[in-house]
Amino acid sequence: MNLYFLVEGKTERKVYPKWLAHLAPQLEQVNFPCEATDNNYFLISGGGFPSILDNHLKDSVSDIKNSGNFDYLVLLIDTDDVSAAEKIEEVKEFVRSNDIIFNDCEFIILPQVVCMETWFLGNPRIYSKNPSSAECSAFSKHYDVARNDPEKMRQPQESCGSIGDYHFQYLKAMLRGKNIRYSKKNPQEVTKPYYIDALRNRIELDKNCLSSMHNFFCALGKITEKEVI
Repeated sequence: MNLYFLVEGKTERKVYPKWLAHLAPQLEQVNFPCEATDNNYFLISGGGFPSILDNHLKDSVSDIKNSGNFDYLVLLIDTDDVSAAEKIEEVKEFVRSNDIIFNDCEFIILPQVVCMETWFLGNPRIYSKNPSSAECSAFSKHYDVARNDPEKMRQPQESCGSIGDYHFQYLKAMLRGKNIRYSKKNPQEVTKPYYIDALRNRIELDKNCLSSMHNFFCALGKITEKEVI
């Protein structure tokens, strides 16, 4: 059994290999699709949206056909300001309109609502009950991700940039309050086992929270036939 992951951007390219090493250690990463034999995965970044569809999905399907050894093509894509259902339908429409055929490889679409930083906000260990900075206080006052589902957080009307940008800045502020640096180029803290386990605990305690991350864990468990959550 082999998996081909097509992920959204630079952060995912750094994070998912560490997550998979913790959640599915039986899977070994390969550097090229042609190297896949058994219990391997290949992971590539789509360079954001719309490049992930326009420039990379067809290439990924071609890689899989040339290899002949992949059982699953897993697309991990941000929803930004649309719902998970809308993003899934958008991808399916792209597949239909471009006559993309997956043959014996199962295509799995896993939206990240709103973005991967949204998932990272689900770790209760990064919250301060009494934020020391005005920045953290402002974020918490707008929307308390400790009590509410981060995936349902909208940005303030006065906020500049996209909703994904707002979630990213919120996460940076929360981690900075714990003396932890975070950037898309260096997301090291969120790749640590304690952080992953804290996210799993959050969705185990609240089944209605972080549903798209829950779907990722469930899909990985089903594919690998191992208990992930």
